[in-house]
Amino acid sequence: MKKIEITEEARQAYLEVLETVVTEEQYSAYGVHTVLNQVLVANGLDKIRSQMMYNYARNGLIVPGEKIFGATLREFTKSEVMEFVIRYCTRNEIKIVVGEPTNPNQLELELEI
Repeated sequence: MKKIEITEEARQAYLEVLETVVTEEQYSAYGVHTVLNQVLVANGLDKIRSQMMYNYARNGLIVPGEKIFGATLREFTKSEVMEFVIRYCTRNEIKIVVGEPTNPNQLELELEI
């Protein structure tokens, strides 16, 4: 697995976007999955199953090097969630956006109000 490089400028831009959806101080693995799915859907991609986050936590991928399961199972902090989403999206070349997916082929209607 190659090491990913994230510039500080990119990290700050991503954090600004993520702060609009990562509003709680603590998240379960299910909560991490919910946040990540918001980004995936905004990119027009398929959602991932919540079980994936439990697997990622168990394998030390949400918090690098910390295997979180069984007796060590705990909630994730806001910053851990945002850092994981940034790493996941950077590694998978997914733009970090939230909201409705935009379709460049979609027509715009000009309505007079």
